[in-house]
Amino acid sequence: MYVLAIESSGPLGGVALVNDEEVHEIIVPVGPGRGEILPELVQDVLRRAKIGWDSVCLVAVDVGPGSFTGLRVGLSLAKALAQVHGLPLVAVRQTEAVGLPLAELWPGRVCVWIHDRREYVYMAWVDRERAGMEVVLTFPEALARVREHSGVLLTGSGALRFSQEIKSQAEGMVLAPPFFAYPRPAMVAQIGKARYTREGPANLLVLEPHYVHKEGGHG
Repeated sequence: MYVLAIESSGPLGGVALVNDEEVHEIIVPVGPGRGEILPELVQDVLRRAKIGWDSVCLVAVDVGPGSFTGLRVGLSLAKALAQVHGLPLVAVRQTEAVGLPLAELWPGRVCVWIHDRREYVYMAWVDRERAGMEVVLTFPEALARVREHSGVLLTGSGALRFSQEIKSQAEGMVLAPPFFAYPRPAMVAQIGKARYTREGPANLLVLEPHYVHKEGGHG
């Protein structure tokens, strides 16, 4: 079964086609004004895999949290492809795509920070079984919460954004390499396939981007 995945939640994204034997993945900058390249990437990855739509059985899409515009572009494309080709659709959170692969390897807790804007991050704890729900915190608030625990691996675009501040203010804090900061389309596909097996498809009529709002009005 080939799973088509769409990733557009942040500055790096793309598409992937994954089955039990093969991974075809294209990763490119997908920041502001670049979302229109996603349909071209879908066609490109199909050509690379040398398959047609009749070989695709599932569409998986990153629904966030992340870029407001990027999430809407990616989800709109995923919904359109699912409807046109009669395919089921599943949603994956960026927190899952970033944190779950590291949680399989790291002996302690994994904490994902996704940079929101200015000094804010979406923060969530991840273990091997699940990714917790995100909260919106300022950098000092998030750092204070992480420092309450030992053996934490910190990852995500927020950890990358504030890496210098973390190193200067929390000596000994373990940061994942920058390679792991952004979600990979192939991981969205793998998590999506597992979710579809467990839970079945999402409802296209009600599926929306996963926005997280800070109490008091920040979004």
